[in-house]
Amino acid sequence: MSKTINNSSFGSRVLVVVMGVLILRSLIALVHRTVQNNTDNNLPSNTEQIWIEKDQDSVLVFRHGRAWRNNYGTPYQTKLTVRSADVTQAILSHKSMNPEGLTSFWGELYAQMALESGPKLDLILDAFYQIYQQQPMSAELFAEMVVSCIQNIPYALVFKEACQDPEQYQDWIQELLRECPDCCLGDQPFGLQTPLGFMQNLKGDCDTRTVFLFSVLSAFNYDVAILNSDVYRHSILGLNLPAAGQYKLFRGKKYLVWETTAPNHIMGVLPPQINNMNFWDVVLTHAPELN
Repeated sequence: MSKTINNSSFGSRVLVVVMGVLILRSLIALVHRTVQNNTDNNLPSNTEQIWIEKDQDSVLVFRHGRAWRNNYGTPYQTKLTVRSADVTQAILSHKSMNPEGLTSFWGELYAQMALESGPKLDLILDAFYQIYQQQPMSAELFAEMVVSCIQNIPYALVFKEACQDPEQYQDWIQELLRECPDCCLGDQPFGLQTPLGFMQNLKGDCDTRTVFLFSVLSAFNYDVAILNSDVYRHSILGLNLPAAGQYKLFRGKKYLVWETTAPNHIMGVLPPQINNMNFWDVVLTHAPELN
């Protein structure tokens, strides 16, 4: 993304990217006339599972109405929608992934998930782009709108093993589950959800969110990164944008860091307890193609 950003050029690039994703989606889509009954008992109460008309066909989808304010107080609302058949396919693919022996375990796992999910997030890309059409904004504010939408989704634990009673855990995990028994999703391979699974039930921990946001912002041609920390046992987002703030230098680029698990975290500012950049590593990047 260029150092000088204007609404006109950014809007044109976003439109081209969205159209490309939609075209790719139409080429690879599988038409599912028969869809299994919903077997997920962990869906939030505001979830709709409905039929919609799309591409001259009736499609069963999961849809969530969302209303939020970004970290500067600007209000937004939209509907996050994913196809039920795509969610089912993503869950099956997730279970069969085997990144053992790869050079970068987490980076390559995230990359595979983002690659598979990206084209199938077209309805969500549509929703975010419609907000942009109604309220044109800079690339930085567009990213703020997208990230704050995910920050405003309540945090949930995602475990590789089955969820246990709160008393089986310690510290903040025990406290969280006592206050919110449903804020836990177990039996998830590698302890994270796919972007499509996240959009089905809105249950996401740190890297479930960073992989989803990486997939979305990559589709909008951002230079975006995922950073992990073994010390903090956490995952955050990074954006290479011409703005001020705390950053991680990687291959000559400054990736401004972004906490995604709760509201009121702005780009370039990390909480003090996780802000030592020596403990963060870039595990995945998306460098946009030059036009």
